[in-house]
Amino acid sequence: MLVRTHVVFAIFFILIFFQYVSNSWIFVIMTMIATIIPDLDSKFSSYGRHLIFRPLQFFVKHRGIVHSFTTACLLSLLVAAFYPVASLGFFLGYGVHLLCDSFTKEGIQPFWPLKMKSCGPITSGGRFDETLFITMIFVDILVFAVLFVF
Repeated sequence: MLVRTHVVFAIFFILIFFQYVSNSWIFVIMTMIATIIPDLDSKFSSYGRHLIFRPLQFFVKHRGIVHSFTTACLLSLLVAAFYPVASLGFFLGYGVHLLCDSFTKEGIQPFWPLKMKSCGPITSGGRFDETLFITMIFVDILVFAVLFVF
């Protein structure tokens, strides 16, 4: 999926959890950062195209180890060790990204190093991805209105 689709899904989950976290802005920032991290392994992604991420791309293939819940858990534990208040947001953002990508045709290896793949019918950047993006914008607005306005 495209980065914008990942972001609107992350916003949905931020809205759902926002009232239950103690440091809400750290939660929001970490969720948004973590939702783009898995795609840094691709030189074609919005953020991964920057030269600073080329060393990572040299060592890993796109939708490999970086696109796994194994890595999400390990990185979340690392974040928790140094900055515990940020770990929930980090894991949520990373996990939402992986969940979304597991429904694409390319799929992911959710429990790397196991070769098992999780994939679905959605083409990244395709018509359904675009429709999902637009739909989630309206869902986010609706959830925001229900939770914070009314």
